[in-house]
Amino acid sequence: MTQANGVPADITAAVKCDLAGEVLRSFGNLRFAATGWSMLPSIWPGDMLVVERVGSDRLLVGDVALVGRNGRLCAHRVISKAEDCGNSHWITQGDSMPTPDRPVMKSEVLGRVAYLIRAGRLVTVPARLSGVERLMAKIVRRSVPAARALVYIHRVVQGAKESVPCQG
Repeated sequence: MTQANGVPADITAAVKCDLAGEVLRSFGNLRFAATGWSMLPSIWPGDMLVVERVGSDRLLVGDVALVGRNGRLCAHRVISKAEDCGNSHWITQGDSMPTPDRPVMKSEVLGRVAYLIRAGRLVTVPARLSGVERLMAKIVRRSVPAARALVYIHRVVQGAKESVPCQG
């Protein structure tokens, strides 16, 4: 697939991934908008992720790790940590994904999502989903139309919240 500027999409994604890693190494934090559905209901498309650089030794189960892999960025929850032949690796999984990702190596860890900015408010990412959130994740996992409906409703509700005038 080629973008409007004639540059292949996979090259553009790889450059963005490299740039994100360099910004984190140089400045210690990075902000970018979430685009996918894999972390619903914890992270919604359009949420601004604020990522902090952390040593991989400080990455804990329950954290949402930013991983750079195959020229792409992915923010998924750490579900376990293991060590094999002296090499640490982490298993991540999107909250609404049916299966875990392949193991994440130390060199692929870019940082940890410290918090989100949603509709102008700071939102912490909980280490665990509530019962209602687990149910929503199961629905999204099993039904693309349901996921689309939830994202649409979320956008409408967020838009309504943003358009309410201040009462002074």
